[in-house]
Amino acid sequence: MSTPESQSATILGIIDQTVLQVFQTMVSLEATPGAGSTNAPRSTEFSGMSGSVGLSGKVNGIVYTTFSESTARHVAEKILGGEVGEPEMTDAVGELTNMVSGNLKSRLCDLGFNCTLSIPSVVRGESIRVSAKNATLGVSNEYALEGFDRPVTVHVYATFEN
Repeated sequence: MSTPESQSATILGIIDQTVLQVFQTMVSLEATPGAGSTNAPRSTEFSGMSGSVGLSGKVNGIVYTTFSESTARHVAEKILGGEVGEPEMTDAVGELTNMVSGNLKSRLCDLGFNCTLSIPSVVRGESIRVSAKNATLGVSNEYALEGFDRPVTVHVYATFEN
């Protein structure tokens, strides 16, 4: 993983595998990945609910998972087995983001890129703009969930230390 292109491809592959596994295990849903991008723009706009977890160490960056409000509610209801309010939706988005990020961290550590994770945070709203201008790579993909009209999106912005 010496070039940004190979680093981006590795991260996208890890994220694709992780999202499929996390949604199958935690939500009993099949997630179908889109084509993905290993050259995602370093600035993007979200709407709905977005969880984020930071990476620091030999890899510095951030992982975002974005859900529409309705998808976040339905996923939280599947996890908790009943109707949910905003706090439970926030907890579910934060926990799923943490699981995706934790798996990425573990796989990066296995490759010799030790890093630590921040505590997950969740924001919600319309037209939330994030920018990762100092990141050397950006990857993203959308994951269709069976029975849902809007995909879950995962973005990773990072820089690898030499």
